[in-house]
Formats: sequence, C-alpha cells, structure tokens
Amino acid sequence: MPVRVHGSSVRTVLAAVTARRAWPVARRLGVTRCAETTWLDRIGIPVHAATRPDAAAVIVTAGKGGTADESRAGALMEAVEQAVAERSASAAAERGDLRWATPRAVVAEGGPTLGSLCPVLGRELDVDHEIAWVRSEELNSGTEIPVPAELAFLPCPDDLYAGFWGSTTTGLASGNDVDEAALHGLCEVLERDALSFETLRPSSVLVKEEKLPPGPAEMAGRIRAAGLRVWLRWIPSPLGACFSCLIADDDLASPLACNGGYGFHPVAVIAAVRALSEAAQSRLTFIQGARDDLDETAAFISSLSVGGRERYRTELVSGFARADETALFDDIPTSEPAAPRAMLDDLLARCRSHGFERVGLYRYPPLARPFAVVRVSVPFAEHFTQATRRVGPRLAAAAGRVAAS
Repeated sequence: MPVRVHGSSVRTVLAAVTARRAWPVARRLGVTRCAETTWLDRIGIPVHAATRPDAAAVIVTAGKGGTADESRAGALMEAVEQAVAERSASAAAERGDLRWATPRAVVAEGGPTLGSLCPVLGRELDVDHEIAWVRSEELNSGTEIPVPAELAFLPCPDDLYAGFWGSTTTGLASGNDVDEAALHGLCEVLERDALSFETLRPSSVLVKEEKLPPGPAEMAGRIRAAGLRVWLRWIPSPLGACFSCLIADDDLASPLACNGGYGFHPVAVIAAVRALSEAAQSRLTFIQGARDDLDETAAFISSLSVGGRERYRTELVSGFARADETALFDDIPTSEPAAPRAMLDDLLARCRSHGFERVGLYRYPPLARPFAVVRVSVPFAEHFTQATRRVGPRLAAAAGRVAAS
C-alpha cells in the first residue's frame, strides 16, 4: 500500500478520500455539519469545524492541515473518534471487553499500578476497591494489558468511573486502519509526556526562521503576512520531534489573543506543521467561539487585574520569544517518512529503549466502519496540564529535584 505524506500526518489514503469516506460515518454518529472556518481569520491556514450537537463532551471538533482536504478530514475524524469513545461502553460490555478487579489484583497479575497511570494530584487511591478495566493489547508483546475504563471512555459512564484520573482525549485516535490510528494515538501520548516536563522546567529551543522546510515556512510566512508574530520552539526528546508554537496578535491586549499549538511525530517536518497549524486552529476556534473551555478561560483572564493581564501576556510571549538557545531546523533529529506500521514499530522500539516498556492499545467496538478507532495508553507516560493536574512518578521525582535545587 503506498505511503502518502500529508502536511500533518503519514497516511495510506489521500486526505480527500478519507474526508469523503468519513462524512457518512460522521453523519451516522450525529455530526450535522462540517464547515470550513479558515476565512473567519486572516491567516489562511486551512481549518474546518465539525458540529455534533448531541455530544456528551465536545460539541465542535476542529481539524487543521496544509490543505482544505486535510483539515476537513481531521475535523470529521476527530468527531468520529469522540463519538465512538462516548458510545462504546455498552457494546464493550457485550463484547466482553470489561472486567472488574482491584488494582492490587491487577498488579499481582503483572498489570500497571495506579500511580504509573498518573492519577490526579492529591487523589486518595484505594488499591483494594474494585474498579472497571478494559482488556487492551500490549503492543510490544501481543499480550493483554488492563487499562482503567475511566481512561478509555469519554466521558466515562458513572457506573464505570473510578474517580482517580478523569476522562481526556489524549491517546484517542482514528485512522483508515489500526496502524494509522495507533501511530497517531501514541504520538499524542508522547507529546503530552514531553509537555508535562516542559511546564515544570522549560527546555525548549527557539527554531530560527531561516531555512525552515517548505511546509512550516509557508505556514509561518502566512502568519507573519497577516500582521501576527509567531515563534516555533523545539522540545528535545529522544522519542521523536516535539514542537510548541505561539501566535501573538499585538493589536489585541488580551492574553486570549495569544494562541498556542503543539506537535509530536518521528518526522520533524510533520511535527512542526502540526504545531503551527494547531496554533492557527486554536486562534480560529476562539474567533468562532467554539472552544468548550472558552467561558472558563475568559473568566480566568477577567479575574486578573489590568496589570495582571499585561504581566500574564508579557510572560507568555517572552517565554516563547526567548533566544538564549536556538537551532536551525536542519539540526533537529528526524526520521524519514515510512508506512504507518514501520513508523509505529520504530516508535515502539524507542519507547522500550527509554523506559516505556508497555504500550496498551484498546480497539473500540466497530461503530465507525470502515475506520479504526483506538485508545493508546502508556504506563509511566506523564499527563500533566493545569486542567487535569495528573502526576505520575517521573514528574513527581523531577519536581522533587527542582525543589531541591
């Protein structure tokens, strides 16, 4: 099967074909509209928004990319995967995917500890209380690995909810086949792991504007041509290329006019395109008023004094603009594009070499045929954000070292 390198991914099928196939599936799962929102802004990086009015979690999902086909496919596939994660609990039970067991019993069988899955900071854990688990495949060995139902379903039904972690979309992914989906999901998990440590002690390096590859260069050029400032930063990782990006609109004083994006992938140019296009998507989603956390974010900004808002914005921009360390894009390690299976195998090998010995893959019931929808879980991969406040042993140990230094 030919490998197709899109701006923001490696796929086995053209983005236009994926988008065409995804529309009837998305409609079946409750999507009523998929509209291009690119020109609500002045940048021109393609963004689409899919609307699923009856969604239990995220009503509007956005997609971005180097072309309109990519962004439309992304918006639809994200809506599809979230709908599947939302609707799969009963089908999973009927299929025999669920089991109830105490965390102590799971560990005795060789399963993951509660702490390795990064519980919410300060949450009291009871290892002798039975919770629901889903039977997942461990990708390195082909054996079974249990993953808490709370980390599989979105939102997790009350009767399966343990209350240790909360439900997020990290590791939730879809694709034209399982390999595509698994690669995308694993990249998301490793991105969140890298960003967790970045919040503790920043290690990123400013990427110089000169000599960017064509895809990132075009996107950065569009952003600057729109009268906006943009910075791309590389977060060194032995697992792959990770980038963060910030777009700042100096015409607006509010920190809401500073929008970030992130990307991780073995292929550095794909990771960079993801970060740049996600920052543009984030800005557009605020303009559209479609972010589910918009009210919460706006309330936080409004709670600050005028001086507090100015300091918050200044610190945010200066953190991305700092140039104490810089790198040319050509100096950033990268892999060559390959078929999703080959790239997944290579990434799994890197995980094994750097302490992530087990990678769980849960295949949801086939509610989205012909697409595969999966959830990737990696014990000991960190998952901290200001919203989730989930901390595992590696981040806790690093925080201890920072505090002692």
